[in-house]
Amino acid sequence: MPQLNTAQLKSWLFDVRLWILVLLLLRLENIDLAPFDEHNWRQTMTLGVARNYAEVDGNFFHPRTIICDSRGGIFAQEFPLFNYCVFLLWEVFGAHNWCFRLFNLVVATIGLWAFANIARRLANEKAALFATVMFGVSVAFVYARKGMPDVFAVSLALVGVYWGWRFLEEKKTQQLVLFGVFAALGMLCKMPAACIMALLTAAFWNESVDKTARAQLVKVGAVAVAAMAAWYFLWVPWTDRIHGFPLFFPTSLAEGWRQLVEMKADTIARFYPIALTSRIAFLFCLLGLGIAIWRKNKPILLTFAASSVLLFGLMLKAGGTFSGHVYYIIPFVPMMALLAGYGLSESVRNPWIQLVILLAITTEAVYKHKYDFFIPWEDQKFVKLEKMVDQYVPKDSRILVNNHEGSPVMMYAAHRRGWTVTDRMKDSAWVAGESTVGMNYLVIERSRWRDSLPFPKLYEDNEFQIYKTKKD
Repeated sequence: MPQLNTAQLKSWLFDVRLWILVLLLLRLENIDLAPFDEHNWRQTMTLGVARNYAEVDGNFFHPRTIICDSRGGIFAQEFPLFNYCVFLLWEVFGAHNWCFRLFNLVVATIGLWAFANIARRLANEKAALFATVMFGVSVAFVYARKGMPDVFAVSLALVGVYWGWRFLEEKKTQQLVLFGVFAALGMLCKMPAACIMALLTAAFWNESVDKTARAQLVKVGAVAVAAMAAWYFLWVPWTDRIHGFPLFFPTSLAEGWRQLVEMKADTIARFYPIALTSRIAFLFCLLGLGIAIWRKNKPILLTFAASSVLLFGLMLKAGGTFSGHVYYIIPFVPMMALLAGYGLSESVRNPWIQLVILLAITTEAVYKHKYDFFIPWEDQKFVKLEKMVDQYVPKDSRILVNNHEGSPVMMYAAHRRGWTVTDRMKDSAWVAGESTVGMNYLVIERSRWRDSLPFPKLYEDNEFQIYKTKKD
């Protein structure tokens, strides 16, 4: 049997495809996990829309929230491509949790491959490998397997940018079309994914790039941006005004800045330690930026400047939402990973030491993410809730749950639609009024409300109570 020599081993270990495959396989653990891991609020909101496509209305342009009280619940949300794809997968394979997790993970894996190809155009082959791995084990590591569109959108945008680079090099029409389609879909699915477009910046300062091709790329990119703007600045406000179920709460620039400063500890934490997860990776990110400045590396510095400007605009409009949500930094992580990969490749020359450092970064980051492959013990009760509720509440009945004001988690777990409150169910007059428009049952989480309510009690255990408000 032929033995693998050192050169062959090095070739394998420095092949980005091997690392992308390993990162995919690592994230298959508990792939059928219910969406009650970290950020279960955002996950169940997203998946609730997918479920309503299947059970209420399959019209793509009528995404519906499960927190809809007695109304239809048409939701002024981001472009619902992710939700709709999950719905289609559930139609084919059944409503399994692995469908949305594996789908997101596969798209994220394709996005990693696209990022590797972009990075090698901005730096070198080794820097691209290191950057890809660092992006793969960053905060995106776990969000790539959640029921959320953030990594999904960034991955689509990365694919679009990759085809944009290919078009500038080869000038094929199909490449321009693919750039436009994927760039538009990425930005439509999550507007912050527009930060990824900055990865094309260096091409516009490269004199060897054909001016006509650049002009064509700009025109198609403008169409993609216009599609994003039409959705978020026309469709979303109109839907909010007509149906009254908003998802976004943008601030003025001044108010956004005030919130960012007020929450400065959380704002800074998005960049460190959250973004790259690994402290070692963040040190190389700073080192990479320093080396790029020292060597006047225009492609990387221009890309960093454009990415930073776009991110800062996002931060100002999101305000405290940026500071309070881990996943809002994801569109900037590819830039930070690129700097980190460049820093490692330029500061450490021995390939075996490079691999040891890369393995240390991967191990540190994966270890920190490991807890999120399981449901916290305090939320495991939600896994059994649907089966319990089915014994007492008809499938088409609307219910009230008391998880949190606006939270879809308990409603999704019960597999129903209706009202979610903090403690308003104690107002008997209000409950009686709402029961006339469809509030037929109350499902109460007892850790949040220990007292009894003045309605017929159908069920009680240590964790939940079920009451009936509907009159026969």
